[in-house]
Amino acid sequence: MGRGATISTVWLLVAWVGLNLLTAAFAPLDADETYYWMYARYLDWGYYDHPPAVAVLIKLGKDWLPGSLGLRFGHVLASALTLWGFWELLERPGGKHLRLAAALVAAQPFLNVYGFIATPDGPLLLFTVWYLVAYRRFLAAPSLGTGAVWGVLMAGLLWSKYHGLMVIFFTVLPHAWWLIRQPGAWVAVLGGAALYLPHLYWQYAHDFPSFRYHLQGRNDPYQLKYTLSYVGNQLLIFSPLLLWYYLRTFISDDGRGNRFVIANRWLVLGFLGFFLYMTSKGSTEAQWTAVLSFPLVYLLYVAIRDRFPEWGRSARLLGWVTFGILLVARLLLMAPRDLLPFTKPFDHQPWTERLAERAGDLPIMVENSYRLASLYQFYTGRPSWTMTNVEYRRNQYDLWVGDSVFHNQPVLVMGQRDWKTTGAAPFRVFDGDMKLKRVDNFQVLKSGKLTLSGLPNALAIGREYAATVDFGLPAGSGIGSVDLSAGLPATLFLTVHYPENGEKYYFPIAPAGKVNGTVRFTIPDHFPAGDARLELGLAYAGMPPLRGQSDLMDVTLQ
Repeated sequence: MGRGATISTVWLLVAWVGLNLLTAAFAPLDADETYYWMYARYLDWGYYDHPPAVAVLIKLGKDWLPGSLGLRFGHVLASALTLWGFWELLERPGGKHLRLAAALVAAQPFLNVYGFIATPDGPLLLFTVWYLVAYRRFLAAPSLGTGAVWGVLMAGLLWSKYHGLMVIFFTVLPHAWWLIRQPGAWVAVLGGAALYLPHLYWQYAHDFPSFRYHLQGRNDPYQLKYTLSYVGNQLLIFSPLLLWYYLRTFISDDGRGNRFVIANRWLVLGFLGFFLYMTSKGSTEAQWTAVLSFPLVYLLYVAIRDRFPEWGRSARLLGWVTFGILLVARLLLMAPRDLLPFTKPFDHQPWTERLAERAGDLPIMVENSYRLASLYQFYTGRPSWTMTNVEYRRNQYDLWVGDSVFHNQPVLVMGQRDWKTTGAAPFRVFDGDMKLKRVDNFQVLKSGKLTLSGLPNALAIGREYAATVDFGLPAGSGIGSVDLSAGLPATLFLTVHYPENGEKYYFPIAPAGKVNGTVRFTIPDHFPAGDARLELGLAYAGMPPLRGQSDLMDVTLQ
C-alpha cells in the first residue's frame, strides 16, 4: 500500500465524518436516543436495558455541543473509528481495491444509520470490527500479547450490548478445540471477564434486571408473522442489490484452510440461525443482526479480490447505487419540515413544544412511555418522568428514584388514550393520542413494596380467599410516606400472569386508599385455569396496576 492510498483513505474518512456530523445536527431524534441521553445524565456501570457504552459516548458531547449534535457527537466519532477498523479488517486496501471496499461499505444501511444515530448498536459495531481484527491477529500469531488485546476487545463488545456475547461465541466455536490449547486464548478470556466484572456486580446489586428482561421478558406466543418479518428484513438490511454476491460467495468458498474465513462464515450462519429461532418466542428487531455487515462485506471483498475479479465492476456500481438511495433518505431527514410534502419522520419537537405550553411550570408524568417522557425532557428542558403499569414493560425509570421530587407536588399527568378518567383533555403526540389531566398532590407509588401471604399454592376459581397484605417504602426511595387517598386515589389490584401464553388478568382486591391488613377476594370465573403467577400492584384511578411492586407468586388455578 502506497502513500497515495493512505491519503485517499483519509479523505474518504473525512468525508464520512462530515456527512455524519451534518446528519447528526439536522436529522430529528429517534425517541430511544433521548432515552439513552437520560442514561448519560446518570452515568452508571449498567442500565436496565443495556450496558453503559452508549451512555459514555453520549456523555462525550452532550454537555458542550448543542441539541442533537451534542447527543450524537460521540457516536459520530465511534463511526469514524469503525470505518478505520473496517479498513484494517480488509487489509488496508488501496487503488481499485479501495474503490471496491468503499462502495461495499457505503452500501451497508446499518453503517449509514449508526454513523450518526446514538444507540447501543453504534459501540457494538465499533468493538465488533476491532474484535475481528484482533481475533485474526491472534489466529495468525497466538501469543500472550495478541491474546491480551483480543480480550480487551471482548470486554468492549460486552460493555456495548449483550449481543456481543454471540459475536464471541460463534467466531470461537469452530476453533474451540484449537483455542483451548493456546495460553493466549486463556489470557483473552480471563482478562476480558475481569474487565467486565463491574457491570456484572451492578447486575447483582440490582437483582439482574437486564438478564431477567432479555431472558424472561421476551416470550410471546408464536406467530408466523414474526418469522416472515425476520426473513424479509434480512433480505433487505444488508443491501438487497448485493444479495446475489453474498450467496455466490458462500456457495463458492467454504473457507477451508483459512481459520478466519471459517470464523466469519460461522458468525453469519450462527447469528442468522439464532435469531430465526428467536422468532419462535416473539418478534425480532432488524438491527439485531447489524454486526453481520462486517463478515458479509469481508467475505465478499476477499472473494472478488482473490478469485472473482469479474464481479468487481458490477458490485461496485450496485454499491454506489445503494449508497445514493441511502443519501437521499439522509437528505430528506435533514430537510426543513416546511419544505416536505409529507410528515417528517421522527419529528417530535413540535408536539413537545405544544405540551410545554399546556403544562406551564408543571412537570409531566407520563403513563407507560419512557420514550415520550425522555423526548419531552430533551426538547424542552423541563422535568418529566414515567410510571409503568402491567400493560407496559419495565425500564430504567423504574430503577431510578429521581421522581421522588414530584411527590406531594402538582403535576400534569399524560395518560394513555384509554385512561378511564373524567376531566382529561385529549392531546396529540407525534403518532398517537393521549390524555392530559392536572393532578394536585401527586403521590409517587412505584417505590412502594407489597407482600402477599397466607395463600395456598393451588387456588380454586370462584372461591373466596383471605390473605395478608403488607405495604412499605424501602430505604433510599426518597419518599417518607404516601397518602393513597390523595392525588389520583390508589386501589390495590391482583394481577394473574399466565407464563405459557403471555396473557394477564387483573382485578381490584381492596378499596381505594386501603392496603395493609387482611383482604378478601375471589378469582373471577372467567379467568382461565392453569399455572399462573400472582402479582400485587397499586393502580392510580382509572389506570391498570403498577408493575414490579411485589414478587411473583407461583400458583395453580383450578
